[in-house]
Amino acid sequence: MNVKHESRYARGSQRFRLNLVTVLSLPLMLLILTAQSALAQGSKMTQLEAPGNQANATHPIAVNASEAVVGYGTATSGATVGFLYSGGKYTLINWKGSDNYTRALGINDSNEVVGDWLDSNGVTYHGFTYIKGAYQQYDVGGDVSTSIFGVNSAGDFAGAEGNEGTGVLEGFTYINKKLVEFYANGTDPTYAYAINSSNEVVGEYIDSSNIPHGYYRSSSGAITDIAYPGAVWTIAFGINDAGEITGTYQNTSGLTYGFTYVKGNYATTDFASTFGVSKNGAYTGYYWGIDGVQSGYVASPQSFKLTTVKVPNDQQAFLYGVNKAGVFVGKYVDSSGTEHGMMISGGNVTNIDDSNGVSTVCFAINSTNHIVGDYFDTSGNPHGFEYTAGKFTDIPGPSTALSSDASGINDAGEISGDFFSSTDRTHHGFVLKGGKYKQLDPPGSTNTFGGGINAAGLVGLFWVDAKGYVQSSLYNGKKFTSINVPGIAQTYAQAINTAGDIVFFVLDPYGVEHAALKEGNDYFIFDDPKGFNTGAAGINDNNLIVGFYTPTGQSVPQPYKGTE
Repeated sequence: MNVKHESRYARGSQRFRLNLVTVLSLPLMLLILTAQSALAQGSKMTQLEAPGNQANATHPIAVNASEAVVGYGTATSGATVGFLYSGGKYTLINWKGSDNYTRALGINDSNEVVGDWLDSNGVTYHGFTYIKGAYQQYDVGGDVSTSIFGVNSAGDFAGAEGNEGTGVLEGFTYINKKLVEFYANGTDPTYAYAINSSNEVVGEYIDSSNIPHGYYRSSSGAITDIAYPGAVWTIAFGINDAGEITGTYQNTSGLTYGFTYVKGNYATTDFASTFGVSKNGAYTGYYWGIDGVQSGYVASPQSFKLTTVKVPNDQQAFLYGVNKAGVFVGKYVDSSGTEHGMMISGGNVTNIDDSNGVSTVCFAINSTNHIVGDYFDTSGNPHGFEYTAGKFTDIPGPSTALSSDASGINDAGEISGDFFSSTDRTHHGFVLKGGKYKQLDPPGSTNTFGGGINAAGLVGLFWVDAKGYVQSSLYNGKKFTSINVPGIAQTYAQAINTAGDIVFFVLDPYGVEHAALKEGNDYFIFDDPKGFNTGAAGINDNNLIVGFYTPTGQSVPQPYKGTE
């Protein structure tokens, strides 16, 4: 990533990477209108990295109602080892007689686990169950390799078995202690990956051209193809008791995506792969994260109530900050394309325009309505400012600064931001306390940009690493702590409240924009259901979040306010 000497408004978080359009101008004071609210789709995100595994080696496969996850990984020794993740702890699942190869592949709501292990001959697989710490082997019989992939609430299971002599590979179900073998299409190799309480099964078969196809098998044995529209190939990995099917497909560009299939409708998830699904709608799989590293995840559904904030005449406007009294700050664009800083209090809009610049944007506001933001000179360079009761004060950054951004302010008047240095021609974060600047650069940063600062002086920052990925860190006055959002490739920290809750603008591995929240130790990703490219920019002590999104069918972003 080539980060130039340019404003926070045009670079960095990309929350400001917006095309200006001609809109009607705003007078000095306007009444804000509030549109109908809607529940936003969202997920609580947990990153899964089995202990002792190599990088890119954790493969979560199935998840149950309590969000216990099973899967497998590759240890540094090269061994494949199964795992159970439950209650924040990992338990290794390793069949003692295996040749360094055990996989945990399915789990039901009673925490009964199924999987397979590889015999010491290096050829034959054996299925197993793992119930209350006890292993039990299951084989279809003879010289047949057996793998168990899925288990339902009754303890019935599904899998695949293959004859080593003939090469025949069939799916199977074992229901009420009765074995049923089947092909999903002709005699194509077939895998049965999941089974629900209605004994419905999903999986894949592989055609003569070695292309995988997803399928659904009803309890009566009827087979239906599961094929994501336009996909090169599709695999169905999970099915829950409501009949929701999950899986992964590849598009014509060679990119893989997770998907869901509910009542005849396909939808893409935000992840590179989606495997299992619980009856509560939690998903597991993997994603491509920071620096392209593969990580596992479990994503459980979470609702956010978002309300569009409408400026009269559908003006283009953005909300970037909010204080605990519910006063908003941001910017709007008039009919000439000029950007005006604005404050919204009691339903009214007030222009906040620094006369030193040709345009202004406001980023944050504290409890006493002290506002920080940037004004822009005729060359488009940003300069930080603080606004108090009609008076503007420059926040120019250290003496080496060519330009600056003022991005956060707390009730003590401490200010966070960043500056572009004349000495190394890069961006550096800063905190301004008692008239003195302290430069902030997380280890490994090539360019650092300021986020918010809270009452305890905790500062959020986002920064560019050596590979060009954007990461985020929290600075507590002594050290930097990573706050990258699970499930995401690039994370831009924006604002932080007194409790330490942080909001983000994030990009998934495919460049799709989302909003995110860190609340305590939990991370959430959410999107406005009325549009796309959702970003979260501000949060107050009541956990009121502000940001913006682009309504479906439109190109002009709209501001929103909302809560979890």
